[in-house]
Amino acid sequence: MNTQAGRGPVTAGATLVASVLLCTLAFPAGAWAQQIPPQMRNVDVVENLGERIPLDGMFTDSDGKPFVLGQAFHHDKPVFLTLVYYRCPMLCGLIVSGLVKTLGKSGLVLGRDYEAVTVSINPVETPEDALTRKRGHLQSMGRTEADPDWTFVVGPKMSIEPLAKAIGFQYTYDAATKQYAHAAVAMVIAPDGKIARYLYPAENGLEFVPRDVRLAAVEAANGRVGTTLDRLILTCYQYDPAKRRYGPYALAFVRGGAILVLLALVSLLGFLWRQELKLKHRKDSGRAAV
Repeated sequence: MNTQAGRGPVTAGATLVASVLLCTLAFPAGAWAQQIPPQMRNVDVVENLGERIPLDGMFTDSDGKPFVLGQAFHHDKPVFLTLVYYRCPMLCGLIVSGLVKTLGKSGLVLGRDYEAVTVSINPVETPEDALTRKRGHLQSMGRTEADPDWTFVVGPKMSIEPLAKAIGFQYTYDAATKQYAHAAVAMVIAPDGKIARYLYPAENGLEFVPRDVRLAAVEAANGRVGTTLDRLILTCYQYDPAKRRYGPYALAFVRGGAILVLLALVSLLGFLWRQELKLKHRKDSGRAAV
């Protein structure tokens, strides 16, 4: 389930997937339509933009090696962070695969423009679970499971919970179904560990918006990734928290229009000045001939 920051409305596509998953598991046919499952009431994303995540969290990567979260931040690149769990029957795999597909469409290159970390919120999952998921997702990118630029990790509650709290990622565990209820969201973390942007799936499914993903990465890295055109676009586009999308920045277009008007005025005055000089030159030439 995908929720607004501050407990607002949910995104349609993610809501449908999460609701069907949780309600089908927890309730008889038809009952879910009449009742909101209790385990979904505390699921939310409270956006903590600008806050720093705990980079000292201790995890274990898909190779069974110790992994400190800060290891992903040794480059001057943004990090795409996702919190899921690997034994999830449906939603989690869709979230990560949707992000993988969108990153491919964005033109960003893993390792060159960004790094990524996927963290399991299930403390009983193993490095083998992480390896299975990593293998599948990276193969779809044309990468191998040995790729160090996207790390899949597991860890204890003492590492998972502080990270989830810092991000504002609120999830619950339903003992009856043995499943977690959580939001469909990806975070873009700046190179210094601060939360730069929350990204939510598009309305029509679980893929993200390629333009939003690219601009979020450029913005998080202060223009150190991407192109000059990306940085120019960011002067005209701004993230709209209400729509949770990058959109045209009205003030930028007003300023741009004012500049165009000024240029047009300067051009007109220049043209009139040249015409006046030509007319004066003709008059002076006529007097000289007389």
